[in-house]
Amino acid sequence: MREIWVNIRGIDPLLFRDGRPFTNEEGALHARSLPLPLPGTIAGFLRSQMGERLGWDWNNQGPAMARAVPVAGPIPMIGDPVAIPACPARAGGRGADRVSVAIPAPADAVVCKREGEESPSIMPLRPVSLESGAGCDLPNGLLPLNVTGDVKPESGYQFWKADVLRQWLENATGEGAAVPEKIGGLETEERVHVGIRPETSTSDEGMLFTVEYRSFGERPTWSLLARIRPESDVVLRGVACLGGERRLTVVESPPDGDWARGLEPLRNALDGAKRVRMVLATPGLFDGGWKPGWLGDGLRGSPPGRPDVSLRLVSAAVPRRQPVSGWDYEKGGPKAVRWMAPAGSVYFLEVASGNAADLADGLWLEPVSDREQDRRDGYGLALWGLW
Repeated sequence: MREIWVNIRGIDPLLFRDGRPFTNEEGALHARSLPLPLPGTIAGFLRSQMGERLGWDWNNQGPAMARAVPVAGPIPMIGDPVAIPACPARAGGRGADRVSVAIPAPADAVVCKREGEESPSIMPLRPVSLESGAGCDLPNGLLPLNVTGDVKPESGYQFWKADVLRQWLENATGEGAAVPEKIGGLETEERVHVGIRPETSTSDEGMLFTVEYRSFGERPTWSLLARIRPESDVVLRGVACLGGERRLTVVESPPDGDWARGLEPLRNALDGAKRVRMVLATPGLFDGGWKPGWLGDGLRGSPPGRPDVSLRLVSAAVPRRQPVSGWDYEKGGPKAVRWMAPAGSVYFLEVASGNAADLADGLWLEPVSDREQDRRDGYGLALWGLW
């Protein structure tokens, strides 16, 4: 199956609605936007573009054909708009010094300013064994994470550039890690609108509402990368509508997606390692809520696609759960609400059998969600490191 990388950039500010009510009622007159579109949003958007180009019949087999196409994303990218279409390739590739992938910050790194420090540093969170007689209420005997200082996290570090993140993944203890550049994500742009009377096409007095959009910026600019694995040859390029209110984006096909596989140092570090970290680059959907269902009741199992590697969960750093729902166009009704483990969630695992290097070879930026359709939709793209 061939692999295509595409680059999505907003021409207009875009709206990625969250699940809060947006109706003609007091307290619900503000449409809020998610920081990034969900994987299912990007999957549906790109599959629709494919189907239109390939002539799929949406009233018959088109929806089933669309769901069968694996899509992975979104992976944010930040940099010079001139360089962005040339996806950052291996060292020396065109645009590699001006553009970078920006992954959601890992939850096992707390950027903070300790007492007496002039600049921020990173407090790593690692599993710690309890002293004799001590205990905690974590399930299944999981270990707590060691917090070494009573500090307040610094704001504005929502995303880490790829080179800094890879260094963090290679750093087993986290000690002495470089503080990432402060990247807060896509800018918020709020616009006030007025309700329109349909019978007269004039404004409805007093009916003001606010919509929150995400702007992709100018310098630096943001874009979203996604990977598609179609069975048929297709070229995805041009202007299309994405998100709420059908606002405009441009879709480009970067000439090189190999930036996602420049992993030789990390692979060598993982070779023979007995402890690994799994970091989610996109939100994960697991039958156990925060816990991957493939780990089983004994917190041991093999991730999807790597039955030769058996892992045991020791601890986890998982931020507050996030809801996902949406509208099912095929059935003509809303989808049931499900709960995601957010992007940036970190799972500390021990290698029970197999070679951890195979995780970098076969599961780097591959989905590890429990259900096959969720994996096809790009939920739970995994990065791997040491601890």
